[in-house]
Formats: sequence, C-alpha cells, structure tokens
Amino acid sequence: MSILSEQSAIWPATDNPTNQSLGEGQAMSCLPESRVDQHLVNLMSQPLTAAERQQQSLQLLSQHAALHSGDLIAAAAILTSTAAVALAADRVSFWLYVDNSALNQDGFQCLDSYDHDQRIHVSGTMLAMADYPMYFETLCDRPHLSIENVAQAIESIHPVSPLAQQNLIFHQPGAFLELPVRLQGKVVGILWWEHTSAHRWTRLEKTAALSVSLLAATAIEAQRQQVLSLSLAHHQRQLKRESIEREQAEQAWQESQRFIQGIIDASTNILYVDSFADGSNFYINRWIKNVLGYEPHEVQQLGPQYLEQLVHADEKAHMVSERRKLMAINDGEVVENEYRFRHRQGHWRWLLCRETVFQRDSAGHPSQVFGTATDITKRKHAEVALKEFNQELERLANMDGLTQVANRRSFDKYLKQAWKDVGSGRASLSLILCDIDYFKNYNDTYGHQAGDVCLRKVAQAIERAVKRNNDLVARYGGEEFAVVLPNTDMAGVEKVAVDIQREIKQLDIPHSRSEVSECITLSLGIAAVTSAKDIYPEMLIAAADQGLYRAKYEGRDRFCTGTLETP
Repeated sequence: MSILSEQSAIWPATDNPTNQSLGEGQAMSCLPESRVDQHLVNLMSQPLTAAERQQQSLQLLSQHAALHSGDLIAAAAILTSTAAVALAADRVSFWLYVDNSALNQDGFQCLDSYDHDQRIHVSGTMLAMADYPMYFETLCDRPHLSIENVAQAIESIHPVSPLAQQNLIFHQPGAFLELPVRLQGKVVGILWWEHTSAHRWTRLEKTAALSVSLLAATAIEAQRQQVLSLSLAHHQRQLKRESIEREQAEQAWQESQRFIQGIIDASTNILYVDSFADGSNFYINRWIKNVLGYEPHEVQQLGPQYLEQLVHADEKAHMVSERRKLMAINDGEVVENEYRFRHRQGHWRWLLCRETVFQRDSAGHPSQVFGTATDITKRKHAEVALKEFNQELERLANMDGLTQVANRRSFDKYLKQAWKDVGSGRASLSLILCDIDYFKNYNDTYGHQAGDVCLRKVAQAIERAVKRNNDLVARYGGEEFAVVLPNTDMAGVEKVAVDIQREIKQLDIPHSRSEVSECITLSLGIAAVTSAKDIYPEMLIAAADQGLYRAKYEGRDRFCTGTLETP
C-alpha cells in the first residue's frame, strides 16, 4: 500500500509562490483551513513571545491525536502547520524516505508542505537521491543545516544549491533550516523550515525544531505499528486457513489467536525532560499514567535516577551505559533503546526510549535531557506470537498428519543433512526401510479406518524401538516407513531392526489375511555406509530398498541387508 497518492504533487518554491503555476503533470492536494485545529487558530491569534509560542505549539503537537493515530498523512498535516506557527516560518515541509533502491530510484517524497501565508497543504514531489547527490551526500552526518541567507550561500558550492536551482526552496534571498528525522539510528525523513526573506535561526528555534523532529519520528513509528497490526491480521487469517486444512493444527491456531487477537494500533507516548547531572525529572506529561500508572508528580517525587528505579534489573547497567553516551553526542543526535519498566501495579511494560541533549550549560556540557517513550509492549508480545506461530507452521510442514511422525519432505531434508557428516569422514550412517506385510489385505478385511489406526500404532512402535534423539522415524509412503540412524554401523542397524520387530510383535494386532502370521508383521531392508566416496544418498536408499525386496522375496516378517552398488 502506497503512503502517498501518485497523483499528488508539491508546487515548486519561488519568491512569489502565489503566482507560480504547477509543473506539467502535477496536481495540487489542498486541505482547507477548516481542517486546521481550532486550538492552532487560537494560538496564532494570541500575542505571545517566541518562547511562549514555541512551548504552546509543541505542547499542542505532542498531545494531538493525529500524531499517535498511525495515519501519517493526517499527522504530517498537523505537524507542518504547528511547526510553522512554532517557528513563525513561511513554509514547513515534511519529507519521508522511500526505498526504491532496487530500481536505483530511492529518495524522499514530500509527505506534506504547509504554506503559512496561503493556509494550504500540498504533497507528492519526489527528491531522488541520484538527482541531488550534493545535498544528500552528507545528510546522514549532519545534525542539522541552517542558512540565514540562501541567496548568498548558493553563490559558492553548497549542498542546497541544486534545490535552489530547481526552485524547491526560497532563495531570493530566503532562509532555510533542515533537521533529519531519525528512527532506530537511521534517517527516515527530513523537516524543512523556510522564510521568504533572510532570517537568523536562534538556538531556541533550533531546539524547538529538534523537538518537532522527535515528534515526527513518533508519528512514523505509530504508522509502522499500524502496518505491523495489518501484518498480524494477515497472519491470523493465514493461520485460520491452516486450521481448516489441518485439523491437528487447531490447537496451535487457538494459542496464536490468543496472543494476537485484540492487538490494535494504539500508541501512547511519554514526553519527559530530566536533569543530566542526577537524573531527576523536571517535566513529564500525563501519558505516564496511561502507560505506567503513575501521576506526573509521583514520578518527580521519586527523586534522582528515577528511571533507574523503575527499569528492570536486567537492563539497569545498559541504561547507565547508554546515558553516558549522551555526554559525547552532538546536538540533534538521538540515543535510542528499548527497556522494561515496572508498572505501578507490579507488572512490566516495554518502552522504546529516544533521548537527546535538550539544554547545555555555559561550558557546553549537557544539563538537560529530552526524551520520548513509546509503549511497545504489544509489539513485543506480537513478535513472540509470530515466532511461535512460524515455529508451529514449520513443525506442521515436516509432520505426517496421520501418524504424527516425520513426513517424506522431512526425511529427504534430514538424510541430506546427515550425509554431510558421512562425506566429511566423521561418521557412519544407516537406513531402514519398513513395509507392513499384506497391508492391502488388512484394509480390505478390517476397513480403512482400522487401517489408519494400525498405521499410527506401527509408527509409535517404531519410535519406541528407535531410542536416540538424533534418529529420525518418517512415513516414507503408504504403509512404508523409513528410519535414519546417524553414527550407526551395520551391527547397530541390525540391533535396531530386531528391536522394531519385537515392538511390532508386542502390538499383537490381529491380521487374519496375512500369509505369514496371525498378527501384523513388518518386512525390513537395511543398509549402512561408512564413507561417502563415490556414492550418493540415493544409492543408500536403493540398497535399503533392495534389502526390503529380498525380505519380501524370502518370506516376509524379517529383515535383510541390501548391497551398496558403486558406479
């Protein structure tokens, strides 16, 4: 599913965008002002200082439902419009990374661009990385890019020169601020702030822009969790189909269903500011109660190193180590980790924590840490459920549904693996092929249901005789079974064949139409190999099959040895 419509497009940036027409093949996607939050309209009308405007804008943005809904289009619209108000910018654009590396066309697509003067949102333009190498070459290495006067900057070689040449940014003179959006250490998006005239970007504005980039990462994570929910729903439907096809998989489906049923895209996020010196909390929003059950003031009362008091003991040392990394990072870099935290009621919640330096002292050392924490407990449970589900599917794919022993596919795979040890000269390998004597007569006399019961009992008897964990019993086809015996020579395989005959005899299953016994019996062919030189697995199978043929020819209810025939 494509995130953006292929029809939508962003208009080219010029000094006078109201008079600029769209390029050929482009279409404008506009959101009317009525869609803009009324709180944002009220905020724009208030006489506030820059710091107050930024603080209230960020608070509005962090609490907006669209940011955590998983709807990245809606989140982008409120993010760009709020970011424009926060920094009093003329235009804000949010670009999302699109991976088309297979076609050598990866780049960034405009998720939303908001023109503050016209109050419109547009989207769609693609910035192919191959088309703008000068701009993208150092994108991942720079924490931000700020230009007070674009016209002066592009007089010499500059990363944004190609953007200005294509009228993608204001440049007569224009001011430009760029922050990469990082998630799990990778650049997944870009935020642009622009002024139509020259402008000096203050440290306060850059700090606010960094906060917006962290919230943008939160919106992308929410959308990714929504995709995960859809993936889980797909696996749920697949598991249901498997349960219809495989009656024996019913229980496995029900167990997986309990894990993944009810998983929804409901991401809550904690925002916090901590002292770097002692780890005490300056500010934490109310979502802490939704996630961990604590009121904000209760968290602050925990005092210094409150996070270390709440984190799981197994992760405390890792948290301390990761906090030290903040001493060395540059502004704009983010340290990201997953931890378990204790809920007020005693259970544990998984949180994805992203932290960055929020304030520095006069010496440039970190004094405050800004962080976001996303509840990923459901995602963790879902990963466990998916792992168990895939393991169960693998087990079912290698099992014979009737006898509950390995199937032919599993036999072929295991024999091939065991043959590698023979080929390296490290071990011997033996094979037994078993066939129930006069089984067709048994089915004709007692019926196919009784025949199925007989097959299951015979399979269980063979498994009892084959005692080692690394031996494999498989249904080879029809009434025929195979036993793979790694590290077993001819003397060993003969002993196993005798044990199998004894177990079958103890079953004492009546067979009135057998020509060799009054009960069910087996004919067995055995073969062994100690060196794989000039022979192949198929030759071992042929030798065991030859032994089985001899056992039948000599009167059944016995085992015979087959001869390996080399080329």
